[in-house]
Amino acid sequence: MTLAVFVLVLVSALLQGSLGGLMPFLQADIPMSHTIGSLHITALAVGGLLAATVAERVRRRHGRMPILIGAAVLGATGAALISTAQTAVMSVGALVLVGFAMSSTLIAGQALLVALHGRHGAQMIGELNVAYSIGAVAAAAALPVVAATALGWRGFPAVQAALLLVVVVPLLLRGRAAMDADSTGAAGRQAASTLRRPRAAYAAMCLSVAVEWSFIFWTATHLVDVGGFSAPTAAGAASVMWAAIVAGRVLGSRLVGVLGAPPVLVASLLVGLAAVAVLTFATTPFLAVLAAGLGGLAAANLYPASIALVVSGFPHRPDAAVARASLLTSATSIAFPLMLGALADVAGLQLAFMAVPVTALLALGAIRIAGPAPTAKPNVAASDQTDQNYQGATT
Repeated sequence: MTLAVFVLVLVSALLQGSLGGLMPFLQADIPMSHTIGSLHITALAVGGLLAATVAERVRRRHGRMPILIGAAVLGATGAALISTAQTAVMSVGALVLVGFAMSSTLIAGQALLVALHGRHGAQMIGELNVAYSIGAVAAAAALPVVAATALGWRGFPAVQAALLLVVVVPLLLRGRAAMDADSTGAAGRQAASTLRRPRAAYAAMCLSVAVEWSFIFWTATHLVDVGGFSAPTAAGAASVMWAAIVAGRVLGSRLVGVLGAPPVLVASLLVGLAAVAVLTFATTPFLAVLAAGLGGLAAANLYPASIALVVSGFPHRPDAAVARASLLTSATSIAFPLMLGALADVAGLQLAFMAVPVTALLALGAIRIAGPAPTAKPNVAASDQTDQNYQGATT
């Protein structure tokens, strides 16, 4: 079942990761303004918000199986609509479906991994985000290749739709017996929570995600507008940032399994503070690349580690915790970059970007407030059983 969830996330990421590259092709076939073009990005977030509002209710009534299989089918439908879109209304609507499907996959998939892997769930959440990153990077590399073939650019989303229906859905059906594994088993009974104040973890998560998206959205623009670098130099630095994100997630998923989510999240925020310092004073291409690389390493684990932190505070209710976290992160990823942009229009990007280190410091404070719960006497038998389940739950 774990394999099925990982493949679902990786294949779903193909369309989201290629959306930026798809837009010029789409705009060439369907003339549209930049405002209409930007609605395609907003449509993904809208779909995510809708999924976060209904996923937990669907899970309580029907279980995780309809969510994950429905996400695969909806994702395939959205990809197929993109491959045949003749109007902007059609393409925007398709991306609402894609965003809904991706968010549903992450909500149910992350909660399922916690249920299947017990105390190893935090590591699995990190590795799931590695799978997403690999899919997104593979999409960016594969799109120009597919577009140059007889399939054309429309063949790329069509291939994704076929993969979801022909490969992913059968994998999910094979593992459906484990899909609704009870997360309140041996691992869940060891302690009510690993956090002293679990609700503070939501604040830490939102603040951390705000820092993440600030680097992702604004690093290249900062290098051009504030640093005075050329657009090609900024684009090259951005590619380094994404490489650092992938490498950082691979490393972070291992560290979360060994150290737990809080130390990895704290380290990521501290690296983010260093990235802002270098970015502020970047005057050479070397410093520009260094700032982007540090920003990528910081951004890599802010989302997966903060989700793991939230789930650790609600071990008996991982689905509800992940659904609420997804709703909050979707809203944060829309609101904070826009707020930063509006502030930059008024005060300049260099001053506006100072909101990022302030937000990182607030996130560090929220992590400290959440704090570890008082140490409970470990249940050795339960821990041994959890390890056995972990070894056997990877199919």
